[in-house]
Amino acid sequence: MRFAIRDDDTNFFTTPEELEACYHDIWDEAPVTLCLISKVKGNWAKWVHQIYQDKQNTDWDAWTKDDTIYPIEDNQELVSYLREKIREGKVDIGFHAIHHRNEDNVLPGDMVNNYVRGAEFYTNRDQSEAIKAEVKHLGKIFNYPITVFTPPQNLLSTKGYKAVLEAGLNICGGGLSFIKKQKDISGIVNIGKQLTFKLLHRESDYPYIVKYAKHTEAPYHYPLQPGTLLRTLTDAFDMVRQYNGDFILSTHYVEFNYPMVYDETRTMKNILHDFLDYVSQYDVEKVTLSQLLKK
Repeated sequence: MRFAIRDDDTNFFTTPEELEACYHDIWDEAPVTLCLISKVKGNWAKWVHQIYQDKQNTDWDAWTKDDTIYPIEDNQELVSYLREKIREGKVDIGFHAIHHRNEDNVLPGDMVNNYVRGAEFYTNRDQSEAIKAEVKHLGKIFNYPITVFTPPQNLLSTKGYKAVLEAGLNICGGGLSFIKKQKDISGIVNIGKQLTFKLLHRESDYPYIVKYAKHTEAPYHYPLQPGTLLRTLTDAFDMVRQYNGDFILSTHYVEFNYPMVYDETRTMKNILHDFLDYVSQYDVEKVTLSQLLKK
């Protein structure tokens, strides 16, 4: 069984101190894949907490007007720190977003909540060239081959999905049904495998990496958020372990100090440690997301 940690949203406003506090006692045992926002738009450090607190009551007009772009390379302290952690084998990096904003006038579906405002690739626009350019740019900054993409808000439209494939990236998540995925010969075989698995194991998620002709995908990942019960994670882990599959824990460093909604005496990092203690009881190969999705 393989195990990976995916952490989204590292960007210009991220500090080495934040990442160190979150992972210094974790990444010696389990490397962490940090999926980057290359040119975050607006004051992320302010809005990420404001939106979590206010949700639909966020002042969206003020959010829209706060449109200054902050390239990640302008935070040289962070860039140097990440380069060091990459060299040490503690950090792997992937691509998450350009601006982490969806400013489309028309969306491909009727999802109009606050989360879609950050779902940059839940779109009717072709962003394949923009994604290619950003991945190449980040690769040069960190001198590291970026092969993995994680969708903002875990949402992809069909157009967004095709753009990511055009950019040559492997994918973790996205919310699209496997029926709507790429239908080359490998894709058709994958549909058959997943349909068969669901017929035989109706209560289980498909627990393996899916391989297409030119890319791979992780159809499921398991989020740790301030409302996640430890039992939810251990049950999901046991399900994947039953099939000797691939387990991806997805989380956000910026929420590590948030209290759990069901027990304010505990933080999200407390639950992460409890979960990793549970995982350590079993024979698990701890890998990066890039390794897990390697073609």
